[in-house]
Amino acid sequence: MPLPSAPSRAAAPGSRRWFQALALLAALAVAPPGTLGSAVARPGPEPAPVDADHVRISFRNATLGPLRGLPAFVVITGRDASGALGHLDRTGRARPCSPSDNVVPWQGRTWCDYAIPLDELPYLDLDRNQTLASGRIYLSVGVPLRLRVDEATLGLVQPDPGNPTDPNRDTWFDWIELNLDGAGFHGNTTCVDQFGLPLALTVAPRADPDHPLGPVGITAPRSELFRAFRASVPAAFQSLADPAERRILAPAHGAFGAGGPAAGYLQAYIDRMWRRYRTEALVLSPAEGTFTGSVDALDQLVFTRAADGVRCVIRGKPTTQEAFLGNGVLARGTILEKVLGAQLTALLNRHLLERPGAWRDPAAYYRQEPCNHYARFWHEQGLGHRAYGFAYDDVADQSSSLATGDPMEIRISVRWD
Repeated sequence: MPLPSAPSRAAAPGSRRWFQALALLAALAVAPPGTLGSAVARPGPEPAPVDADHVRISFRNATLGPLRGLPAFVVITGRDASGALGHLDRTGRARPCSPSDNVVPWQGRTWCDYAIPLDELPYLDLDRNQTLASGRIYLSVGVPLRLRVDEATLGLVQPDPGNPTDPNRDTWFDWIELNLDGAGFHGNTTCVDQFGLPLALTVAPRADPDHPLGPVGITAPRSELFRAFRASVPAAFQSLADPAERRILAPAHGAFGAGGPAAGYLQAYIDRMWRRYRTEALVLSPAEGTFTGSVDALDQLVFTRAADGVRCVIRGKPTTQEAFLGNGVLARGTILEKVLGAQLTALLNRHLLERPGAWRDPAAYYRQEPCNHYARFWHEQGLGHRAYGFAYDDVADQSSSLATGDPMEIRISVRWD
């Protein structure tokens, strides 16, 4: 297999792009035999139309320039209608995940052989009755992702961008999240945990395939995104961009995590809001109704719904990490309490908790400090200014989600420069 040549543009010795190319070449050189596809895309026949019994997932390499020839790989995982974990093979058929799949040796362990070379995979046709719940479509560049099925739990050990010992820490990768079942397609691009590759998503409904939904996602060159991020975020966020340009971490997976140098970034703001709402009413108006609340002596936010008097409680004051991740006290309790926790997560990330009346106005987001400048950046870069910059970025319909009850084709575009 021929190795891709080093970049000819802006690739003088000592430049970052030169070292990136060398790193990828080194990765290719040590990859397990039989795991890499050709670095040159092979032309194929025109795809047949999608028949009524199938949903197509199609892929496009939108990379331009000297790095286009780097090989890329796809892994698709999800759960079937019974909840069993599986992966899709090259025919689009779901196969159960098993510890016996750990067959590829690498660094003293064995790993799953689930990756399909992108240049061998212009599309997959899935049985429309085949459920793919909690699905992920992973794409990686240079080498396949290292995934394995845990022998004790039978769960799939997936990449953890915040773990410095993760076996995929040196690999460029990203993913799309989706559910494909009897309710149709629901999916999105995501930067909730990290940014690794520019991905774009489009969905064509069967009833009107000439008017697809989307695209959503990011289409700018990867190298330009790293430069733009560093140029536009405050000092506290700079370290989220890996100096080797492997990924840009979400705040709580980097410097803003527990014990990190910016671990208390939002805390003064949160404390001030909790003091404010001891004496003032906080009114939130999600689709589930109008809720009026205040902070009690236990630092709980206690809400009452105007329509029926239903009582909901946020059981404590969140930390910076809980605000960035939308977890902890913001994700406990009843369905309604979790809805209110999602609202609070969005208001804290967008710095709007003192102005909940502006929660549907994107022009008001990220205008005051402190706020989530990581999320702000991805909204600036995202198609239609939509992005999943934090866990509840779908509040007020700002996320990169697409949905249709009868999908015909799911189109994914990836580029790495």
